[in-house]
Amino acid sequence: MKKYVTDINNGIYIKEENIINKSISNNKVIINAEKEISKFLGFGSAITESSSYNYNKLSELNKTKFINDYYSKNGLNYNFGRISIGSNDFSIKPFSYAKKRNLTDFSVSHDKELVIPFLKDILNKKEISLIASPWSPPKMFKRLPIFRFGIKLRKKYYDNYSDYLVKFIEEYKNTGINIDYITMQNEPMARQRWESCKFDLSEQKKFIYDNLLPKLNSTKLLLWDHNKDNLFNITNELYRDNSKIAGVAFHYYTGHCFDELKKIRDKYPQLLLINTEMCSGYSVYDEKKWIRDAEYYLNDIIGDMNCGINAYLDWNILLDQNGGPTHSKNYVKSSSILKNNDYIKTPIYYYIYHISHFLGKENFIIENKSLVKELKIVSLKCDSKIVVIIMNNSNQDINYSLNYNNKTINENIKSHTILTYIM
Repeated sequence: MKKYVTDINNGIYIKEENIINKSISNNKVIINAEKEISKFLGFGSAITESSSYNYNKLSELNKTKFINDYYSKNGLNYNFGRISIGSNDFSIKPFSYAKKRNLTDFSVSHDKELVIPFLKDILNKKEISLIASPWSPPKMFKRLPIFRFGIKLRKKYYDNYSDYLVKFIEEYKNTGINIDYITMQNEPMARQRWESCKFDLSEQKKFIYDNLLPKLNSTKLLLWDHNKDNLFNITNELYRDNSKIAGVAFHYYTGHCFDELKKIRDKYPQLLLINTEMCSGYSVYDEKKWIRDAEYYLNDIIGDMNCGINAYLDWNILLDQNGGPTHSKNYVKSSSILKNNDYIKTPIYYYIYHISHFLGKENFIIENKSLVKELKIVSLKCDSKIVVIIMNNSNQDINYSLNYNNKTINENIKSHTILTYIM
């Protein structure tokens, strides 16, 4: 059995430590490997144009190091990615791939400058599953010629726009990049000051089932792609049994809403549940202050996993020290930060590492029971191993008794610390 600890306040990062049995504690943590909650497919991040712009500033040596830190088995072991169909708030400037409604001028040449080279570097290292999401249709298809403010798509152009999305998939395939999943709209209920387009549920259903799904081939659809609150009722409303629908995508920005996920997992065991976006608001980088962000990430990830999600994607993979660049001035945090031609791995990186690094080829989230509210715990079967992650985001050190397969470990976890057991 092995144990790895991160305690950033004390300068400890993914350090292997000895297991030291202490006095027996009533704070019991019980791992039940017999009860599988869901298959877990992996982790990833969004390859935005802003992240690609920052990646392009790295030296060649640091580009290789960055790819290894995120996509190799020695790093985060990421196997998912998310890209934007057209521009979003983390693009250098607004754009679309066509200006003519008949799409005769359609081209993804804009992406060949930054995004596609970054993706090719990743794919040369490792095959990953890609999710593509549009933030706005081209302006000529909208009720007003504006990318922003949630201006809606004109219904008479539904068919043109579905052709546009399919052309994107085809053009990327022509560059050697396969799109595994698509969502019809990022945050379809949001009226943002950056690229956005509102669709109510009836509009989403009409576009999905009448226009988009009949044109999709191997690429599968993920429904929704917005926040978790009321997600169960939304899934009931949107979902129809269709082999081209793979699951439901969601974000976390209106709270954890773990019960919503559990109800979907119980009713629709065949659907993938994928968190496609998460980030924290910008603040000047301070490693110890950013521990709170890392803890909030893991609190959400662990809670989602215990409710049966299948994959988890962070937002921008690499931003600069100002939380950008972003044409919309919507500055946020990222798991790594550009610094000159190098980068800083933040606490968010190290906390995600405690789960993602230890995943195997086949991973199942398994049941755990804890009487310790202050401890956030998730457990998995990863190939032939049991992996248990415990996070203490309280201000107190906590004793606990970890029980698995008739074996008991009595240990202590320091405040604001995360650890991983490999059994």
